[in-house]
Amino acid sequence: MSEKNNNKDKKTNEEIRKEIEELEKLIEKVKEQNKKNKNNMGGRNPIIKINLASVYSRSRLINFIISLLVNLITALVLVKLIGHLFVTGLTNDVYLILVIFGFTLFEELYKKYMFKKHMQIVIFSVGTIFILINMIYFYSIDFLFFGFGLFISSYHHILFVLVFMFLRFGIKHIYKQIELYINKKKR
Repeated sequence: MSEKNNNKDKKTNEEIRKEIEELEKLIEKVKEQNKKNKNNMGGRNPIIKINLASVYSRSRLINFIISLLVNLITALVLVKLIGHLFVTGLTNDVYLILVIFGFTLFEELYKKYMFKKHMQIVIFSVGTIFILINMIYFYSIDFLFFGFGLFISSYHHILFVLVFMFLRFGIKHIYKQIELYINKKKR
């Protein structure tokens, strides 16, 4: 009796081939529908890119140099125009250049680390984690190398970083717009 049930459960090769052919036909229909959907949408699926790190170039060296130049321009403009609001009169341009060079190097390293290891934090904080880390950098540099003599008070670190980041964002935006304009002209 159990042999009869086993024979009923087993399908013949011909029945299996028929089912495979039916599945292949269904797969073809699905592929055709996908092609029609893509044609209706205009070809490719749209790609949304979010660039939190403001990468200027794929070359690490060129990216670092441009980032250093943008940071130097931003810091020098900030210190020369409204520096009396943030820093003491004891600042020297050489010290400022060294601090910004260290800042750029530090920023490139921690951004790479954060994007590799802690992307969830960056996305969840919408990039504000970078502002906090920058505040910590300037606070620690002022403490370690200047003995709290670079900035007027401990609150001026925060104000300086916020204005610095805002001004740098403006300069980066102008740079990106110029880059887009040049690329459009080349086409």
